[in-house]
Amino acid sequence: MHFRVLACDLDGTLAENDQIAEENWTTLRQAKAAGYVLLLVTGRTLESLSTVVPHPELCEAIVAENGAVVYFPQRDRVEVPFGHLSSILLEHLEALDLPLEHGIAIVATVEPHDVPILQLLRQVGGGASIEYNRGAVMVLPPGASKGTGLSYALHELGYSPRNVIACGDAENDYSLFEVVDLAAAVANATPDLQSYADIILGEADGAGVRALVNELLAENLPVHRPRLERQLSLGHRLDGTPVQIDPFALVDGNLGIFGASGSGKSWLAGLLAEEMFKQGYQACIIDPEGDYRGLRAFSHSLVLGGPAVKLPPVVDVVTLLEYSDINLVLDLSQYGIAERMDYVARFLRSMRGLRRRRGRPHWFLMDEMQNFTPPNGGPLTDLVAEMMQEGGFCIVSYRSSRIASALLELLNYWLITRMKVPREIASLKKFLGSEEIDVGRLSNLSLLPQGQAYLISTDNRWQLPLADELITFHVGLRAVPHIRHLHKYLRAPLPEAKRFYFTAASGQPLGRASASLWEFSEALADIPIDALRHHLEHGDFENWLRDVIHDDELARRVGKVAHRHLRGDALRQALREVVIARFDELDCLV
Repeated sequence: MHFRVLACDLDGTLAENDQIAEENWTTLRQAKAAGYVLLLVTGRTLESLSTVVPHPELCEAIVAENGAVVYFPQRDRVEVPFGHLSSILLEHLEALDLPLEHGIAIVATVEPHDVPILQLLRQVGGGASIEYNRGAVMVLPPGASKGTGLSYALHELGYSPRNVIACGDAENDYSLFEVVDLAAAVANATPDLQSYADIILGEADGAGVRALVNELLAENLPVHRPRLERQLSLGHRLDGTPVQIDPFALVDGNLGIFGASGSGKSWLAGLLAEEMFKQGYQACIIDPEGDYRGLRAFSHSLVLGGPAVKLPPVVDVVTLLEYSDINLVLDLSQYGIAERMDYVARFLRSMRGLRRRRGRPHWFLMDEMQNFTPPNGGPLTDLVAEMMQEGGFCIVSYRSSRIASALLELLNYWLITRMKVPREIASLKKFLGSEEIDVGRLSNLSLLPQGQAYLISTDNRWQLPLADELITFHVGLRAVPHIRHLHKYLRAPLPEAKRFYFTAASGQPLGRASASLWEFSEALADIPIDALRHHLEHGDFENWLRDVIHDDELARRVGKVAHRHLRGDALRQALREVVIARFDELDCLV
């Protein structure tokens, strides 16, 4: 599983009646010995913890005072990431003559003393926030909460919130649950928090935490309710209902994407990458052909390598991934097969160590997999198989028959686009055949329309979709344009067979061809208007842009020009504006 960090609330969760039972300490020691990172997240002041937490050294961090104070026991360092309450506000609070407890960064009291405090904050114009916890009232510096305090601690320690499972019981645990990947409410938690949690534990207080930790130590993924807002959106079924995947299926399982060249499989892979980015998972894409450069448009994403650009040394790439939350695309397009194999092997060996230390990157995508792991296997095949045992791998290929069977057997999810070669279809049936899956439908792969795909799950650990169900769906839209082999057609000439040849309205060749998108945009300036209108009305431009250039977006825009029924120079101008604007967009992404 991808969980590496356990973050626990104290009172009402780990502790009962102001005490942590010895059996709870024993379970936490077992978790630490198994490699889990332990964090305590509490509303208590740091000073008051000394009698309740006699073993702070078990924790990598203690997030105290509801997130306003973070203590790192191994460094013996206290941080106040959100500052202190203003001295003027503190003076006003003291003047209220209420029973107040002062922490390093907060002031606490109990209900109903929150009423005059709220009135005071309205009078002085804020400068603080209020949190509640089963009758306790905390006045916090702006921005402080359990969630933000935990995020600060994780950043300092080099871990991701996507590797955290948290336990809590009360109102001030909402922000904690919002940050982490899996939120568990103990049985004695408030009803509202239970309704918000991913898991409701069967027992109260520390007994519930112990049961959860024992499940984790047994490497069992706790049964949880997938948060709909965190699902990865792939598109919609033929009846219009959404098609979604639980991200745990990708970070704890493995996915294969297969289809013929130009069938949309790289679009689908890029869509999944975008969805993972949006959910905060760190991804690393091994891109042999430069198909994923458009992903640099996402924040926290970086493309390394590319035309005439050497990839950095592996050690530098590992450092970048370890000490940031950045997503990486490794563009290997300028390297030959042998150089690619060597770099990828060295890179994955280093990644294996980073995943064991930090649980990141969460997800790897390897395109053109048939070139890296042939049927007869080899050192790189063995390395990938070892990493796939831990999950978090996506492999993409147009030739599944040329990929080592040991890797295909490790796949839990399959996304399949149009495929025409009988041998490739037969190779898929071998791995997907079961009584539940109608593999006969795979025989229709050659007829699958552009923009549609099959989704198949062969694992029942994740609820969306159901295991052994074959789903036909329309692939969703991308946030960033996917440009297949982008660098190959903006300016570089296409082969003669793939160029656009202009003809007159009569069909007579004009002796003019466009070998790149740049030449196409230039030709639109002086090709006779009758010829332009002829090609436009017959869909010639759209077909070339979609089928050869593989730019569905530009084809769509050109099609809109065709439906405007323009004439003369107005038609030429509108067509040129659309093509030049798109060229400029793409040129910025290269």
